[in-house]
Amino acid sequence: MKLTLSHKESKEKQDKAIIQREQKQHKEQLKPLSIAMLHPILEDNEMKCSHGGVVQLKSNLGKSIQDKNIPFILETDLLYSSIVGCPNPPISGGPCTQVALILPSSRGLKKHNEDYPIMQDLII
Repeated sequence: MKLTLSHKESKEKQDKAIIQREQKQHKEQLKPLSIAMLHPILEDNEMKCSHGGVVQLKSNLGKSIQDKNIPFILETDLLYSSIVGCPNPPISGGPCTQVALILPSSRGLKKHNEDYPIMQDLII
């Protein structure tokens, strides 16, 4: 058994409700992701340079902040970290040897041990 609206006012109210629901869903889709969903880089994560060399992650300041007993990587831990296995040829500037720059946009918002964690989701 299927019920349909026959009264003009009821149909108008139903159409208005459908439009409002669609607008609400559209607004929710346009909302940016919450920063609460971002994940910090951990010592056991693998990072690579743009050529495929592997960054050697070692936590110093982030040792006291852990997720499942794995220390966080803070900004000063990542800066100047060694990169091994970069195949970039000498004619193109040679292989990458260390992390030279961390964009401020890749940092978390809250300091830990006077330094910022680097967020996986914000790294370019």
